[in-house]
Amino acid sequence: RDAVKRFVNDGDTVALEGFTHLIPTAAGHEIIRQGKRDLTLVRMTPDLIYDQLIGAGCARKLIFSWGGNPGVGSLHRLRDAVEKQWPQALEIEEHSHADLANAYVAGASGLPFAVLRAYAGSDLPKVNPLIKTVTCPFTGEVLAAVPSVRPDITVIHA
Repeated sequence: RDAVKRFVNDGDTVALEGFTHLIPTAAGHEIIRQGKRDLTLVRMTPDLIYDQLIGAGCARKLIFSWGGNPGVGSLHRLRDAVEKQWPQALEIEEHSHADLANAYVAGASGLPFAVLRAYAGSDLPKVNPLIKTVTCPFTGEVLAAVPSVRPDITVIHA
């Protein structure tokens, strides 16, 4: 309770990362209990806790690489927010897993963007205008570039 009160502010970019039993569910529930609002949520694979955060009206934007829960299926509040603007409209920014992992590394390294070649043959750059291309100054290869991810607060279960 105290950590969320002290470190999570309305309007922050928040990453709650972890997989299966390492998902920081308690932190997500505390964010909901404290009524945090206008959050940009970042997650490699948004799951049920993110669906709850969206359904509780905490999220303004979701930056993600795959939306769903392998054991449960679709995230219904995510879908409602995107399709019906319920409980409020949700801006989405979709990336690949490789892209988002590299964007985290770039952010942690203090770099403005990440470079990867993972989008060859993909349609994702057509729906995400933040995926740009850069030409390697050494080889001339055209690569994908994406903005770094620098959350205001990150919670991982260790």
